[in-house]
Amino acid sequence: LAFCGIPKVGITQWIQFLRFTFGAKDYQASPYSKPDQRLLRFDLMREEVQKEILNDPEWKFAVFMRDPAERLLSTYLDKVRVNSGNGGMEAIHFRNVYNFTESPTFEEFVETIAKNKTHCPVRGGSKRENLHGADWCTDPHWRPQTMACGISEFLPRINYVGSLNHIESQTRTILQGELWERYGKYFHWNTKKEGKNKEPECASSPPQLRVGDSLYGFQQHPLDSGENIGKTRQSQVAKSKSIGAHHHATGSQSKVDEYYTPRLRRLVKETYRRDYQLWELIRDEKDVVSGSDLALKISGECRDAASQLAKA
Repeated sequence: LAFCGIPKVGITQWIQFLRFTFGAKDYQASPYSKPDQRLLRFDLMREEVQKEILNDPEWKFAVFMRDPAERLLSTYLDKVRVNSGNGGMEAIHFRNVYNFTESPTFEEFVETIAKNKTHCPVRGGSKRENLHGADWCTDPHWRPQTMACGISEFLPRINYVGSLNHIESQTRTILQGELWERYGKYFHWNTKKEGKNKEPECASSPPQLRVGDSLYGFQQHPLDSGENIGKTRQSQVAKSKSIGAHHHATGSQSKVDEYYTPRLRRLVKETYRRDYQLWELIRDEKDVVSGSDLALKISGECRDAASQLAKA
């Protein structure tokens, strides 16, 4: 299985899961500073290995997508806005990189991204112009999802395209068979410790299983299903299912109406129009969709649009 990890679309959880399959005892920790996570990166593999994986039909490719407006807001809340909730460190970093004298408002953030880029800045530059546009040069946290992992070029090669709205059931479909039976069903989270005894993410210890503990499995959660759950929790279930149980803790879906004006929605829809083209085809699908089916639908829409223009 080759998984396309897109920032702000559950990539952290998937890296943690893949480290779990390696036998990493600290798989619950933040994975980005772990030396073994480099073994998972396609871009660090030798060119001949990359070609072998791409051309071997035994390798299955998978990707999850997220509502572009929700993803952008999640990025802002998690990476850009400085507040006590996100600790401020990453937000301060992003603020310095892009020359903001203070945390921009969400409206300022969206408007800056939506500006047309005049050129592709040198990587590592510290100009706010790096924010402009939504293209290949854009920071990966708000780069269009269709520009990740070659989706725009190799969509038919992707076997499973899922929606973060249905991540719990679609994850089981993607991991069907041996991957689920050997690893997915045994993935376990500790209940987070509170207060001064809470472990830092970078030093998270293995979960302690006790007799009677329930193993929900990777991307599974008791709130993901309305079955066998008391009526007093049904409202929680509905809320959880609408955003996916494993989204970042920013709770961005519940804040969409708070932050978005009709004008900002239009701006984001235009800026991320290619993402929306795919998202609108999969957002309500309970089952994963093959990239080849999506490519046929998109090419059909293009032919219809061209035909309408020719008649005009």
